[in-house]
Amino acid sequence: MASRNDRPWRGSNANRGRASQPSKGDHTARNRGICHAYKRGNCRYGTSCKFSHDLSGDSSQGSVPSTKHVEDTADKQEYLDWKRMLRRGLLSPLGEQHVFEIWTRVILILDGESRQWQQSVAQDLVDEDLGGHHAIRTTLQICDSHYDDTRSLALSKLFFEVITHPSLLNSLSVDSFVGSIYRFVGGVNGEEGVMFLTNVLQRMTKVSNGPTPTAVDPPSALLVTLEFMDVFFRRERRSLLNDQLTSLLENVRGLIARLQGSAPDTKLELASARLEVLDRMLAAAHRLVSVPTKNPTQALASRVSQMQSTFPQAIVIPGGKHDNDFPDLNKIQIIPTVGEILCGHPEFLPSTNLLQPHFLSDPIQRHIDCAFRLLRHDIFASLKAVLSGLLSEERATDMANPNHILGGKVLGHAYVKACVQHLSIREKAGLEATVSFLAPSQVKKLNPREQRRWWDDSSRLEQGSLVSFVTSNSGDKSLLLFIVARKNTEGVGWRKDGEDFKPTLVSENANPTLSLKLASETRENVACLARIYAQRIPGQLIELPGIIPETFVPALKSLQGMFQNGELPLHRWILPSTTNHKLHQDNIPPPTYARQPGFIFRLDCIATNGTGVLALNPNAPNELDYQELESRTGLDHAQCQGLVAGLTREYSQIQGPPGTGKSHVGVQIVRVLLRHKVQAKLGPIIIQCYTNHALDQFLKHLRDIGVVNMIRIGGQSKDKELEGKNLKLVPKVHTSMERRILGKSYGDLEKCLETAGMMLKPIHQARRAHLDWNSLEGYLTNTYPRISAQFQQVDEDGFTHVGNLFQSWLRSGVEADRIVLPTQEEINAGRVATLTATAERDVSLLANHQRRAVAESWLEQMTKQMTEHGSDRLFDYVEEASSLRSTIDSVHADTNLRALLQADIIGVTTTGLARNMDMLRLIKPKVMVCEEAAEIMEPHLVSSFITGLEHIIQIGDHRQLRPQIQNYVQFSMETQAGQAYQLDRSQFERRAVGEPGLAPIPVAQLKIQRRMRPEISRLIRSVYPNLEDHNCVKDMPSVVGMRHNLFWLDHSHPEDNATDATRASSHSNSWEVDMTTALVRHLVRQGEYKSTDVALLTPYAGQLQKLRAALNKDFEVVLSERDLETLAQQGAADIVDFSGQISQDMGQPHQKQALGQSVRIATVDNFQGEEAKVVIVSLVRSNANRKVGFLRTENRINVLLSRAKHGMYLIGNTSTYLHVDMWRDVHQQLTEMDAVGEAIALCCPRHPDTRIDCSKPQDFEQQSPEGGCNLPCDKRLEPCGHRCQTKCHSDVLHAAFACPQPCPRIRTTCNHQCPRLCSESCGNCQVLVNDVQLPCDHVKDRVPCHMTRTPSLIQCVVQVEKQLPGCGHTIKTDCSRDIKSGAFLCPIKCSELLHCGHVCPGTCGVCRKQAIDGTVAIQHQTCTKACGRPSSICNHVCTRRCHDGEGCGGCTKRCEVRCPHSSCSLGCRDACAPCVEKCTWSCAHKGACSLPCAAPCDRLPCEQRCDRTLTCGHQCPSFCGEYCPQDLCQICCLQKDARVDLLEFKTFAEIDLNESPIVQLSCKHFFTGETLDGLVGMNDVYTMDRTGQYNGLKDLSAALSRGVPACPDCKRPIRQFATKRYNRVVNRAVMDETSKRFLVEGRRRLEDLEKQLEKVEDKLSKPPKESIAAGVTATHHFRLSPSIGVEGRYTEGLSLEKEAGRVRQAMDAEHQPMKKLSDAIVTLRRRRNKAATLEEEMRNLTVSDKAQNYDKQITLGARMIQLKVQEVMLRDKFNLLSKNELGTSKPLPGGMPDKIATPFLQSCQKFVAEAAEAKLPRLAIPASLAYARVAQLDAWYWRTYTAKDLEGANSGEKKRGQARKQEETARVLLDDATTMCATLPNSKELMGAIKEAKRLYEGPRYEDVTPEELAAIKTAMVSGRGGIATHSGHWYNCANGHPVRLSSSLQ
Repeated sequence: MASRNDRPWRGSNANRGRASQPSKGDHTARNRGICHAYKRGNCRYGTSCKFSHDLSGDSSQGSVPSTKHVEDTADKQEYLDWKRMLRRGLLSPLGEQHVFEIWTRVILILDGESRQWQQSVAQDLVDEDLGGHHAIRTTLQICDSHYDDTRSLALSKLFFEVITHPSLLNSLSVDSFVGSIYRFVGGVNGEEGVMFLTNVLQRMTKVSNGPTPTAVDPPSALLVTLEFMDVFFRRERRSLLNDQLTSLLENVRGLIARLQGSAPDTKLELASARLEVLDRMLAAAHRLVSVPTKNPTQALASRVSQMQSTFPQAIVIPGGKHDNDFPDLNKIQIIPTVGEILCGHPEFLPSTNLLQPHFLSDPIQRHIDCAFRLLRHDIFASLKAVLSGLLSEERATDMANPNHILGGKVLGHAYVKACVQHLSIREKAGLEATVSFLAPSQVKKLNPREQRRWWDDSSRLEQGSLVSFVTSNSGDKSLLLFIVARKNTEGVGWRKDGEDFKPTLVSENANPTLSLKLASETRENVACLARIYAQRIPGQLIELPGIIPETFVPALKSLQGMFQNGELPLHRWILPSTTNHKLHQDNIPPPTYARQPGFIFRLDCIATNGTGVLALNPNAPNELDYQELESRTGLDHAQCQGLVAGLTREYSQIQGPPGTGKSHVGVQIVRVLLRHKVQAKLGPIIIQCYTNHALDQFLKHLRDIGVVNMIRIGGQSKDKELEGKNLKLVPKVHTSMERRILGKSYGDLEKCLETAGMMLKPIHQARRAHLDWNSLEGYLTNTYPRISAQFQQVDEDGFTHVGNLFQSWLRSGVEADRIVLPTQEEINAGRVATLTATAERDVSLLANHQRRAVAESWLEQMTKQMTEHGSDRLFDYVEEASSLRSTIDSVHADTNLRALLQADIIGVTTTGLARNMDMLRLIKPKVMVCEEAAEIMEPHLVSSFITGLEHIIQIGDHRQLRPQIQNYVQFSMETQAGQAYQLDRSQFERRAVGEPGLAPIPVAQLKIQRRMRPEISRLIRSVYPNLEDHNCVKDMPSVVGMRHNLFWLDHSHPEDNATDATRASSHSNSWEVDMTTALVRHLVRQGEYKSTDVALLTPYAGQLQKLRAALNKDFEVVLSERDLETLAQQGAADIVDFSGQISQDMGQPHQKQALGQSVRIATVDNFQGEEAKVVIVSLVRSNANRKVGFLRTENRINVLLSRAKHGMYLIGNTSTYLHVDMWRDVHQQLTEMDAVGEAIALCCPRHPDTRIDCSKPQDFEQQSPEGGCNLPCDKRLEPCGHRCQTKCHSDVLHAAFACPQPCPRIRTTCNHQCPRLCSESCGNCQVLVNDVQLPCDHVKDRVPCHMTRTPSLIQCVVQVEKQLPGCGHTIKTDCSRDIKSGAFLCPIKCSELLHCGHVCPGTCGVCRKQAIDGTVAIQHQTCTKACGRPSSICNHVCTRRCHDGEGCGGCTKRCEVRCPHSSCSLGCRDACAPCVEKCTWSCAHKGACSLPCAAPCDRLPCEQRCDRTLTCGHQCPSFCGEYCPQDLCQICCLQKDARVDLLEFKTFAEIDLNESPIVQLSCKHFFTGETLDGLVGMNDVYTMDRTGQYNGLKDLSAALSRGVPACPDCKRPIRQFATKRYNRVVNRAVMDETSKRFLVEGRRRLEDLEKQLEKVEDKLSKPPKESIAAGVTATHHFRLSPSIGVEGRYTEGLSLEKEAGRVRQAMDAEHQPMKKLSDAIVTLRRRRNKAATLEEEMRNLTVSDKAQNYDKQITLGARMIQLKVQEVMLRDKFNLLSKNELGTSKPLPGGMPDKIATPFLQSCQKFVAEAAEAKLPRLAIPASLAYARVAQLDAWYWRTYTAKDLEGANSGEKKRGQARKQEETARVLLDDATTMCATLPNSKELMGAIKEAKRLYEGPRYEDVTPEELAAIKTAMVSGRGGIATHSGHWYNCANGHPVRLSSSLQ
């Protein structure tokens, strides 16, 4: 019987199609749709195809959706057919024909367009249950054992075509499945694969030697076999070490030689190229495992025979100098290691000179090795130098200079006092560290807004940049390299949002914080980071601007991959050939795709005129008619030659001097290539540029000619027109397999990150650990149990010690503020071990100072242990998360890959190409066009060469700027030291010029420039002797406002001294800044030039910064992205202007309205490829030493002189530059043109004969103040006709000039004269008119004249009384006011009282709402007054806004509790910790109080007057034992008239202090003792004799206090710290108040838990999103279908249960204030050796038994919440269990209900007893109800499932008996609950719930049916006339009266 999955889903046609297998060629029977491969023209099966090739009946023609549906249907059906065929191979032996059919159908699927089924094929081929491995194994066996070589070779070729198919290899999502296929084929270490290949090649040799042609083409079979070998050896690297591989490759080489002449050259060329790669891979593998010889120089001499040197040199082999020094560059970590940084040996830097020896003989690997090592050193050399210097210092954190410069050349920023504040796990970034540091000096005094602007404008600490964290802790130095994860400038200060820390650089009162992630997440680095964090080790952050790993790491990784594979496309034109030493470098053949027979380039696609075919034969380019090409395309002759060279050379270079249109030629080449994309199977064409700007320009050119199907990779495009072309915005769809992979990976990632976050917990705990028992208890218990036992609260005899024994032991005999710190000798390891051994015997044997020493050693050991264990486990999960992210990225890259494959053009920068190399390599492009090739460093360019490239077109000009490098002195070809490396020499220059050992290649050079006027282009003829001027530049317009179009302004003003450390590597010239600014201002005032027409260039960033600040005052200055980066690297972004203030022009540039023009300003290096009509150059350098600096090289001078179109002006000291050859030539030419001088000549366009010469900046304002001359303007102003009153200026300024004359116009509407100026619009007449008669008969004065024409619009403001409709109120308002409109609201204040008692703050109109139908509703406003209600737990009143219907909540003010020892720092709502210090109240008459400070005193008040003397010499006026009030002397003070006796109303002067001493309160009021004693209630706490003297203490446990007594005058509470006499009263009240706060806080937390419980109940009341098939198996598990997921259903409930437990623990007796005070009393008395019983010590406690019940109510309430949560989850699980059917087994999260019900019931029963004992019936009753409900469900469970479902019959009987007992207990509990409920008020709901629960137990009681009862039932059922049918479906009563019905279970 067919399974469900085998059913066809397409209806009867499909069923008929599968009913019988048709014969071959019977297409009618087999036709189930149109063959979409045939429709595309690439069906390879011809007549044997199972789909129809008849398109006549294809109704989908012309309908794309229908075609898509047919194709999808065909693809799926093809896949299902193949899958069934594959599965049948497991049921019966696979025959040869069956195997052929399997792989043939796989090819059909892989050739299709459905990526979903192609990915499924990859998965199925590794599925053993489906038969994938079986099919592969059978195929290999047939190929090995088949007697027919041809058939065996055909099958192996077919198999190779499958597993090398692009649809498999180019899918990153299924790469793991493809890897499994190759591992299965290869076997152990690839041995089986090598044997299989050997057999295939032997058979291929036999077939190729055969006399007759065969069905298998040997060259084709060889090529696909080599493709398999290439992929196989890349994936299975171990197979390269197979001993048979060498002979295998020799057989391939011999086979290729034998096939020469019998096959097309292209196939054999490809085969030879692949063989060469395999040879290189084999050599590299053997080299890495070979044992070095004793003399490596001699061993390598034979391998460098092609290298020749005039002097013998030793070959240096790298390796062994440090932990990151290896010969194999794949083992080198890209990020430097600490060992590498500290290594004192010079780094191995190979020379790029081909004549110099190298330890690698292979030119390709040598070239890649050199590129990798030199590029890496160029990036990190400065960083390593700085860090090496820091780590070698005695203290690495001492360097406080934020702009630290090493040797005056290496610039870096140091951020001192850095500290790791937090570690966290992020979903995308993984492990992140939050680091704080001291704000830079430039930021410290700024407010948050200015700080944010400073950080935003600065390029410091940009996201992605590399920073170093250097620490020095007790001589132990550490270094970690981080990458900035986020640069956040939002917010103020470091905030914590829940558990999510949000670092920010903007801080008002705290240090800036930054999010960092490790640059290299190794186990060692993670451990080091955890240690630094846990131990709070400070350090400093070091940043070197410009080191951004994202820009170079991809290139270096790409070079490592190329080195490993030994691949470099078209290397024979880049490097010396290893095989063909006679290769002619000047005869470069066409690309491989163009060498196919009959291939022709059609050039008519770029023709602009004419008709007919314009063809180019790539194999015979000389046959082309260049004249016809020029005439039809518009290209000049050199451009045509460049076009032909670019198309007909597989490695071509096109050099384009400035303005010759090299980008235009490149665009035309791309147009031709796109014309032949399908014919040549080119795939997408890669357009690579060095900068984003150049890439945008090239893509815009392509878009302008109609190329729309292009995708740009990278998000740095500044062109809005290209935004829609970004890869991120291209719609993408995931296949079902990709969605499964993503779903699983995201789920696993979430769990992994959650676990990683938990692994941070011990590290956080280690950071928070302190020297206390809570921190050390666990560690001592596990490590030193004997020591831990001595600090336990309960000793061996069962006695409980009160207080913290550990703290008492630690501080014994040592004052709290004078703890003796351990000495260095005491913390010595040996010393600590001795002390620990002593402590294990008896901790009291240690001396006081020894105790702290050994305790600190325990804390240090514990912290180290927790950190090491936590970091080790953390790394495992961080690494796993990284792997999961890679899987996710691979899937997303796969979708991107499919989008890219559909594009014609892929635009990408060099960095972006290296970053996406893995994805782009799968596209297998054949053509790459590289723009700006001469600017790209060769390591970067080489890293972007994708395997399989057949055509590389480089466009550039090596005579302009070279690549930019960091280490100029060491690596530049312009320095002596750099000659050996020449890192700034591009591949374009190297191959165009040639080098020793490698001749140059032919370069197509463009010759006709279309940019510069001839006078300017003449300056660069020394560089380009053949450069010609196009006719279009010979009539260039002259520069407006200038006498000369080309001029060098000579001066002798010296350059500025480089005194600023931040710009030590740059230069500036202040005079040139002023002169340049004046010249720019003059040009802009001409009004002829747009924003981009004027450019200002300078070679130095320092000058650029000064020019920027100066020009910002007048112009909008535009800087490029590269210029901003240059400024940031030079540190100039930190110094915005030079006055010490932040420039207001930073941030977004603004338009200056005075001139309205923009100026482009740039450095020379960053202006290459740009142009402007007018260019002004500030040369800067002017010194006696004639140091030219940057502009000494021809390349840079060439760029500088070739940017201008109409005119160029140089400003500089000629004597400084004339010793440079090219500058001397330029100066000579300009001198001949009379264009050099110390004054620049201006020209007034309106008065050209006026001579204007400017030699200094001030001359411009004096001689040409408005851009013209000093003559007055002679033009009439329009349209007024007045004369222009300014000096000569441009037409633009003239048109903008405002006429200042009075307006002469007369109004037509009135006789008033216009008071405005001539240039202003007259507007309405504003003259004020009096006595204007209004329509309402009122008269109004001072009305504007123009309003008198329409009196009805004049607002009458006369106040009149009007009665409002609706409410009837009468109000006074303006006469013109319309009170009947809906917008008018009655302004009478509302007088209604709100529920809160306050008057409504609204008005009548606001509170009275009238609907459309006329009905009126009163809606009063919310009260806005302060609440003012007194707090129940303190003396404060609520200050919140009135909140009627809502509780006031806790008091938000600060707690006022204070004593002589300390004050409470908590909020008023929080319960204070009682002061446990000794009470300070004592006197000579009554003695001292023996209790702690916070306890009610146990001594009597003294009635004697204090005998101490005040500072004035008189006796103290207060009681004995009180503080002496120095300012209340009855004789001396000024308050003698103060009323102090409230009984007799006597003043201070009238009382007798000897009889009635006074008491001064904390509020400074004072009264007699008799007055205060009665007011505070002393008789409540003391007993008195008949004379009124206090003689004893009253019991305080009877009732709570009346509150804290207060001052009679100001009502402020009386405080202990000021008045001791009333301590017993005050302390009693304070403790009662504290206990109330404790209880109130507990109730508040219980309310929060109740709200959360309601949410949990609501969630569980809803059914799960997916149905659950549940049942019970023998293991008591839920049976869940595979699609079920209920893991998160109980997450909130379990979390709430834990939270309730935490509340319960926090409110436990141990944390109650009274318990703390009681412990302190007992401890204090024990210290004094008072033998007091516990009852005696508790007699003075202030909290009554009732209050203690309240305390217990909180803890029991929290426990009740836990029980309710457990009940809700249990009932939900039983509910799910009852509603569903059985499925597959899967445990339910949180446990099965039958397993956890019994413990729950036991907990409920125990809780009911505790609540009843505590006399808390409102808690006991809900617990009883919970017991009853769960017991009922548990009983149902065990009744429902018979013994066969359980573990055994005995076990089932036991469980059912237990359930019956639980039901009986439930009945008893419900009866008791009824009794308790009857005594409670307002208990109707509880009584109703009890009755509802009792109904559950009033029905029939279920018991097991005995065998006798079962027999009686059966007899009754069959006793009727019809037997069992007589009673079928009816109910019967058994002998015991139970109703039963016959069911299947009784059979």
